[in-house]
Amino acid sequence: MSPWRSILLVAARDFRERVTSRAFQLSTGITILFVVALIVVPAIFVDDDLPEWEIGVVGTEPDGFATAVAAASGNAAVINTVGFSTRTEAEAALESNDIDIAIDDAGKILIDNDTSDQMQAAVLTAVATIEIAARADELGIEVTEIADLFTGGYEVESVAPVDEGDNDENRVFAFFVTVVLFMSIVTYGSWILIGVIEEKTNRVVEVVLGTLRPHQLLAGKVLGIGVLGIAQVLAIGIIAMSLLPIQDAFDIPSAAGSVLAWAFVWYILGFGFYAVAYAAAGSLVSRQEEAQNAAFPLTMMLMAAYFIASFSITGENPVLRVASLLPMFAPMTMPLRIAGGDAVPVEIGVSLLLMIATTYALIRFAGRVYAGGLLQGAGRVKWREAFRASDT
Repeated sequence: MSPWRSILLVAARDFRERVTSRAFQLSTGITILFVVALIVVPAIFVDDDLPEWEIGVVGTEPDGFATAVAAASGNAAVINTVGFSTRTEAEAALESNDIDIAIDDAGKILIDNDTSDQMQAAVLTAVATIEIAARADELGIEVTEIADLFTGGYEVESVAPVDEGDNDENRVFAFFVTVVLFMSIVTYGSWILIGVIEEKTNRVVEVVLGTLRPHQLLAGKVLGIGVLGIAQVLAIGIIAMSLLPIQDAFDIPSAAGSVLAWAFVWYILGFGFYAVAYAAAGSLVSRQEEAQNAAFPLTMMLMAAYFIASFSITGENPVLRVASLLPMFAPMTMPLRIAGGDAVPVEIGVSLLLMIATTYALIRFAGRVYAGGLLQGAGRVKWREAFRASDT
């Protein structure tokens, strides 16, 4: 049997065992329901209606007053006017919160502590506009001439760098992708760890190694569970992206496609790196109770990468830059820098080369540890002992 066929058979076996397990189906269903609820529920209960401003008017309401206030507010509210005969009535309504703001026939704007600055500015602009128009009409000045009087001779010109692609939104989007990568690598890495321990505990591995080389078994297990992980992440991602348009709370950034593409590349590399390490760690112990201790160093590295990314979501910093070049941190930090436009092509290339070279070296090293640790007796095995015990 060819080596590749052996690897594919192991991968198919692990994929089939996991995808048909009730635990996988239940966790996938719960995750999908959670994602759907997270997107759909806010869309159901969010109120998209414009706020209503209740504006009191003492005496005769100026012509076009409500329209002028709406225009001055940028059409950010629905304007309702309430008439009053005296200022005292308007003040009482303002104190009882029946209205938000008022104008009287003496040229005063009445407010209280709850009146927003935006509302004050809109009403002040509206009454000033109406007053200017009225006085211009008395003087026989045309509206177009008034506009010319208020047209300045200066133009605003920004000297700041042009924003090429909503980098802040791209970083936020990339961070959410990073969270998904973190959870996926931890989850499926743990599956590989537990699977290795189970095979070692029930002696299945001794039978399997009668026909397969240890590195073939390792490669097949990583491939099978890796493909399952990618399929689950893609399924959840497709459902989430298809539901996002039903709500306006989150806008998909312009660089979402490139962010997802780079995240997929780093997911493959990151999963390969950590999956091999998780498998080697599992081969060093013989009981499920020891799984957490065996995975602790790897989990800590992943947590460190996650925290570096979370603390760097607002922009570039030296720690993020260095971490994005280190293979153990790059899968969750480099996509963030790429999304923000902070990583130059040379840095991306160096990070990719280091990641590939380190993963290859880890495969060679972990393959020997995996082979030496699988056939050791009960109890925990030190990696040096497993490495020396291997004849591969």
